[in-house]
Amino acid sequence: MDKWLSHPNAVRLISLALGILLWAVVHFNPDSTPNNVASLIETRTFTDVKVQVRGLDEQSYVLKSMDPTKVKLIVRGTPSDLLAARSDGGYIVEADLSTVKAGTHTITLRTDLPRSIQTIQVEPATVTVELEELQSKEFEVQVTPKGTPKEGYKAGAPVLRPTNRVHVTLPASEMDRVDHVGGSISIEGADKTLKDKSVKLVAYDGSGQEIPGAEVDPAVLEVEVPITNPFKQVPIQLKLIGQLPAGLSVANLSPSAEEATIYGPQTELDKIDFIEADLNLSEVTKSGKVDITLSKSDAVTEVSPATISVDVQVVLTQTRTIQGLPITVKGLGNGLKMQITKPVSGQADITFKGAPAVLDKLQPGDVSVEADLSGRGPGTYTIPLNVNSPRFVDQSGGNTSIEVEITNIGTEVTPPPSAQTTDEPASVGVIEPEGGESTGTGTDTGNAGETDGESPTPSPSQGPTPSATPSSSPSSSPSPTEGD
Repeated sequence: MDKWLSHPNAVRLISLALGILLWAVVHFNPDSTPNNVASLIETRTFTDVKVQVRGLDEQSYVLKSMDPTKVKLIVRGTPSDLLAARSDGGYIVEADLSTVKAGTHTITLRTDLPRSIQTIQVEPATVTVELEELQSKEFEVQVTPKGTPKEGYKAGAPVLRPTNRVHVTLPASEMDRVDHVGGSISIEGADKTLKDKSVKLVAYDGSGQEIPGAEVDPAVLEVEVPITNPFKQVPIQLKLIGQLPAGLSVANLSPSAEEATIYGPQTELDKIDFIEADLNLSEVTKSGKVDITLSKSDAVTEVSPATISVDVQVVLTQTRTIQGLPITVKGLGNGLKMQITKPVSGQADITFKGAPAVLDKLQPGDVSVEADLSGRGPGTYTIPLNVNSPRFVDQSGGNTSIEVEITNIGTEVTPPPSAQTTDEPASVGVIEPEGGESTGTGTDTGNAGETDGESPTPSPSQGPTPSATPSSSPSSSPSPTEGD
């Protein structure tokens, strides 16, 4: 016996038996019954457990419907585990749609519960789901300003960044409902450009109602709305004032800008067709750039650019004479005819001054010479000539006036003393009412109206008189001056 007790395995067995006995004594409750011990495990029923969806490809499909959406769940576990699972949202019933395509399908439900809780029953055990394929379509964004800017200011078209086009994703059956994608931004009382404003975008149907469930990508864009005074672009007109120093002429003018933008009330802008820039030639002594401030009226609030630079090229002046320029007569009264008596050729010889390069290009057709007989009746008059020449070309000599004899139609014109009588038709005839012109073309070498070196002689019997209607009939004629 002593030998057996001294064996190590015997000692271990005895220790284990004593430990089990001690545990039983400590936990033994004489009042306990078998039913109370079994009550440590409970069965619980939940009637409104929401069915969760797992594995749906949301880039390609949308869940149109699921029936039912809630089920009854019966589980078993200890009271403490059941309570903890409910607090942590541990009662999960899900439908796995990872392998489902578009259409109607019946899906078997499964539970995802803590390990200490056992699923007894899910009722119903399946759900019916309907999936529809998604479509994506690109639309241009329309941002609408709301309100009105400050009085006198004008809102421009909104500028969107980084793009003005977005994609809308919807079920295929609803894509045709999309009319446009847009947003709005308030400009009420704004007096400066609105920058870096974010606008949430929404898909709208044809009646302007938001389409629920439409996914817009990107959903937000940055917008800038220009707020300015009303403006208008007008040409810049150089106005030359003063005279260049003697001996100098303008060869060319090159402004840095051809147009300017003016700002102000719209009613005032509508009255403006151009804006002037005054170039004072008396201050120009050599070629170079001149800065000029653009002129503006009080009604114009701003001009852009406010100043321009003009490259002025000046050279030494030269002169050139063009002979035999036709004279256009205007304003001859009804029932009257006239004869140019001096110069007898009925044409003008004009000397021009300007830059050599400009004069070299000057042609007789670039020049017009006019005489105005408005308000004059029968008699002899000295009429000043109005010479119209191209820019940078001025008259420096030659004929500055003509002498004319005005008579009633049917009355012969008295030939000038120096004229020779000839039976040949004259190259300069009677000029009829309303600006008839002398015949002939001016040249640099002589009068085109001359024949064989002789001066043309006016002929009272020249061809029939045109029945031109004058633009006006003077009510009274000034007294004629005595001709030479």
